[in-house]
Amino acid sequence: MDSYNIKKYLNDYSQKIQPLLRTYLINKIKEAKKIGDIPVKFLESFSQMVVRGKNVRGALVVLGYQLAGGKDMASIYDASTFIEILHSGALIHDDVMDKDDIRRGLPTIHKQFENYGKGNGKSFAICAGDIAFYLAWDKLLNSNFSNDKLIKAGKIFVKYALNVVYGQALDLINNVGNNFNQQAILNVFRFKTAEYTGVLPLLIGAILGGIEDEKKLGILMEFGLDLGWAFQIRDDILGLYGNEEKIGKPVGSDLREGKKTLFIYYILKNGNDMQKKFVLSVLGNKNISGNEISKVQKLFKEIGAYNYVMQLGWDYVKKGKETIPLITANKKLQILLASLIKYIMERTR
Repeated sequence: MDSYNIKKYLNDYSQKIQPLLRTYLINKIKEAKKIGDIPVKFLESFSQMVVRGKNVRGALVVLGYQLAGGKDMASIYDASTFIEILHSGALIHDDVMDKDDIRRGLPTIHKQFENYGKGNGKSFAICAGDIAFYLAWDKLLNSNFSNDKLIKAGKIFVKYALNVVYGQALDLINNVGNNFNQQAILNVFRFKTAEYTGVLPLLIGAILGGIEDEKKLGILMEFGLDLGWAFQIRDDILGLYGNEEKIGKPVGSDLREGKKTLFIYYILKNGNDMQKKFVLSVLGNKNISGNEISKVQKLFKEIGAYNYVMQLGWDYVKKGKETIPLITANKKLQILLASLIKYIMERTR
């Protein structure tokens, strides 16, 4: 299965869940009308945002279910939307902390609500993100699976959702301190992104599909981690070298926000004094120019930072592929898993 077919798999998944998400959120908007206008506006803004996602995490829930031999595809498609809701809620809070203005081609939620009183945009965004977290719970726990499976899935949900918050805290500490290294960055990647991008959806899908063997779940977790690390590394590459229309936000956002990425780690370790001074002068500069971003892009390629980050991502892809035969003997699913993790490092959004 080549990249075209994995794109088709993801596109087919998106086509199936879009009406499910819309119907669910329309019903929640109807309920919110009984409370007031602001909850309705939260949900309307959130609805526009959530349907613009890549839907990789939701597709992984379905894939985990298929790996477990699950057959009730209608129920797993519906249940899988919980993680798209959860992810969008996490992004709302992330945008507040990172002070981003654009997400998925739209103004961020805190920007949309900043006219509701000085400083209230951020407060409203926190409320909107919280609503999304509870909606994700609601969607999962009311899905068409046995209580036993839902309780097990719920425990996984809690574990990795908590780790997202811990990872965000680690990220904030990394960005304000000078004592950071590759392992510190990868720890942030693990808890903030890799686990809930790769591990959480695969495990919940597998549990809903009936897998109870801890060893099998452990192997699936290893693959999910490698996929998740590759996903975040690719995100960092796209954040600096991607197409703004495709990624849905301005290129160079990590530089503006002062993010201590793998690119920054590499140049501070390997660059000369002049190169380090230049990068540090633009890191965290909210008014960084397009010309300065271009200079950083060029410098990272010349010094080897780009190749270093890219190779690290592909190393995780290779490691993940080596795990696949231990996950399933089904050749079709093996090809699908290999194509998916490869696509993660080739995607353009």
